[in-house]
Amino acid sequence: MENNIVIVGGGNAGMQVADSLRKGGFDGPIDMFCAEPHLPYQRPPLSKKFLEGKLEEKRLFLRPASYYETKNIHLHLLTKVVSIDRQVHVVSIADGRSFPYTKLVFATGARVRRLPGTEGLGLHYIRGIDDVAALQEKLEPAMKIVLVGGGFIGLETAATLTRLGHAVTVVEAMDQIMPGLVAPTLAGYFKQVHESHGTKIIEGVGVDRVAKSDNGYAVSLGDGRAFDADLVIVGIGVIANTDLAADAGLAVERGIVVNEFAQTDDPDIYAVGDCATGMHMRFGAPTRLESVQNAVDQAAVAAKSILDEPTAYDALPWFWSDQYDLKLQMAGLSRGFDDLVVRGDMATGKFSICYFKGEQMIALDSVNAIADHMAAKRLLAAGTYVTKAQCADADVPLKTYL
Repeated sequence: MENNIVIVGGGNAGMQVADSLRKGGFDGPIDMFCAEPHLPYQRPPLSKKFLEGKLEEKRLFLRPASYYETKNIHLHLLTKVVSIDRQVHVVSIADGRSFPYTKLVFATGARVRRLPGTEGLGLHYIRGIDDVAALQEKLEPAMKIVLVGGGFIGLETAATLTRLGHAVTVVEAMDQIMPGLVAPTLAGYFKQVHESHGTKIIEGVGVDRVAKSDNGYAVSLGDGRAFDADLVIVGIGVIANTDLAADAGLAVERGIVVNEFAQTDDPDIYAVGDCATGMHMRFGAPTRLESVQNAVDQAAVAAKSILDEPTAYDALPWFWSDQYDLKLQMAGLSRGFDDLVVRGDMATGKFSICYFKGEQMIALDSVNAIADHMAAKRLLAAGTYVTKAQCADADVPLKTYL
C-alpha cells in the first residue's frame, strides 16, 4: 500500500508537519483535515492587529491556496474527523467517508476554557477568526467591556480594545496578571503600563456571576464588587483537544502523551503542538507548551520520525506578547526560579529580567530589548554559564558571553 499521511488539524503544527514532510522528500499522499472553513492560519495576531482591523484575513494564512495544490496536500476544510480505527488504519469523517493512513498525526490544538455557568449568555472568546469577527460585529464606540482573565490573550485584547477607545476592566482571579508566566516584578510593571493607558486591572478575585441586564451584562465578583458591561470577553486558558485520541485508546495526560520523537504509544500515530504532552529532553520530563515555537519545532520532529530520521525534541522554548508599545519576549522557562536579576532600567521601558535557579540562568524575559532576547536564546540553548553580575551589567551585551 502506498504511504499515506493523515494530519488531523490545520494550525501551525499541522501545516509544519506537511511542509517538513515535503521538504524532507516525502512524495506520497497527505490529507489534512481542518474543522474550520479557513485555510490554515496563525493565531497570535487575532487579539492584536486583526482585532484592531489593521490586518486582512488573508494575511493570517500560513500559505496561499496554491501552495497546497502545488505540494499535492489534500486540504479538507470544514471537515471533522470523528473516529479512528487503529486496527485497519482508517480515519472516518462526519459524513461517513473514511480515509486510510500509514502514519497519522494529531495536530488538533486546543479549545477555549469556558466560564462556568454562562452558557447561552453570548459571552465572547478569542480563539479563531470567526470569534474575532463575531466580536467586531458587536463593537460600538466607547463601550464598557469586562475581560475575564489576565493572561497573554486577555491583556493583548485589553490593550487593543483600550486603544480603540473602549473602557476596559480586566479581572484576574490569581494574585497577579500573567500568573505562572512572569515574575511579580514584571507583572507589576505591565499592570502599571495598562493602568496608565486607562485599563482597570483587578487581581486576586474571581468572577462569581455574570447575568444579562437591561443594558448588557452585570458582572459580580467574589468580593462583592459589581460592574456593568456592554460586552464580556473571557480568556481563562485552553483545554487540549484530546477526545479523539482518548476514544482511540491512546494515552492522555493533559495532552496526548508522546515521547521525545513526538510518537504516541501507537508507533504509527504522532501528536504535536498544543494538544501534545511531550517528553522534552531539555527538561527531562513530560511538558505541554502552548506556543508557536513549540508547535513548529515539535512538528518538524514528528516529520523527521515519519521520514525515519528520528531526532529527539530538545528545542529551547520561547514566547512573545505584544501589549501597547511593549514587546515582551521570553526565552527558556522560568518555572522553579529562586532568584532574578533586573538588567537595565525598567523606567526606560527597555530592560530584561534574568531568572536563576541556584547560580544557573534558566530563562530571560525581555521588554523591548531584542538583542538581549536573541543572545539569551543562544546562551540558554548552549547551557552557557553567565553570572548574576554579568547579567546585571547592561553596558556589556549578553552576546559577549556566547
